[in-house]
Formats: sequence, structure tokens, C-alpha cells
Amino acid sequence: MTARAALVDFGAFYERTYATAYRTAFAIIGEPALAADAVQDAYLSAFRERARFRGDGSAETWLIRIVVNAAVSTSRRRRVRWIDPGPVELAQGGDEANRSVERLSVVAALQGLPAKERAAVVLRFYLDYDYATIARCLNTSTGTVGSWLSRAIGRLRPVLETPGEPALASATSDGPHRG
Repeated sequence: MTARAALVDFGAFYERTYATAYRTAFAIIGEPALAADAVQDAYLSAFRERARFRGDGSAETWLIRIVVNAAVSTSRRRRVRWIDPGPVELAQGGDEANRSVERLSVVAALQGLPAKERAAVVLRFYLDYDYATIARCLNTSTGTVGSWLSRAIGRLRPVLETPGEPALASATSDGPHRG
């Protein structure tokens, strides 16, 4: 199926891509209702502009670019603020509880990033996009993507690393050369 053909049956395209689009918007915005609104706006825009899609990349990547733009705009307009839960004791022997607490800390730290850095982190580490694809989604250069990711990782490192375990030591090692 060609990239343009993916948009012919927009209902099927919607069903196939909605979960990823919503999770991406939610990771950027952090608020379920606002993420759903941003995704709705993105799909409406994609539907209206589908004839202008050139097909030089995948339809899914084109959609994610629209979702990211909608999520960043929503985030800026609404000035969503997450409350940092502060230091939290991890539960004894409760792996699921510990993962939930860690997720809350990561989400709070992620929401503290500027919108474009947050979007770059989501696209790189959540959707596993290479730097070139991220640059296309965020309408910037791969060098700027690298800068945003480097700054974001520096800000997230204290939250994501446990003492003695450098979780992000190689996170930027595949930098701009990867795409």
C-alpha cells in the first residue's frame, strides 16, 4: 500500500492510528481530556488536508507530525501544570506500585520540559523515531533535535537514574547519525 493509499479509507486509517496518536498527545500534554481534544483537532486537520499529503513519507508519520503540533499548541495555550509529587517512598516488595510511582515521577518531570523538548523526547523514546523523522515532525533540523534531546535528558536524568545505574548514559549516543 502506498502512503497516499493509506488515507483513502480515512475511517480505517483513524482506527489503525488512533491509539498511537492519543498516547503521543497524552505524553506531550499530560492531561487526558486535553490530549483527546488535541487528537480530535489533529484528525480533523488531517482529514481536511489529506489531498495535500504528498506521500513522500508514511501517512502515520505525517499524522504524528500533525498530532505533535496540535499537542504542543494545546500545551502552550492551556499552560497545563503538573504538581510534582515530591520525594516518594517506594513500596516494599510492590513491583507494580513501585512502577506506578516511578511513572508519576517521570510524567511530572516530562511535563516540566518546554513543549518542543517534551515532544522530541516522546518521539525519540516513546515512538522510537530517528532524528531525521523527529526533525520532519517538529519542522526543524536534526541538529536542533539533538540539542533539544540533550537538554531534556539533562533535566530528566535525576528522575530517571537510580543511584549506581546510569539509565540514560547512552541515550544520545545514536544522535544525528541515526537517520
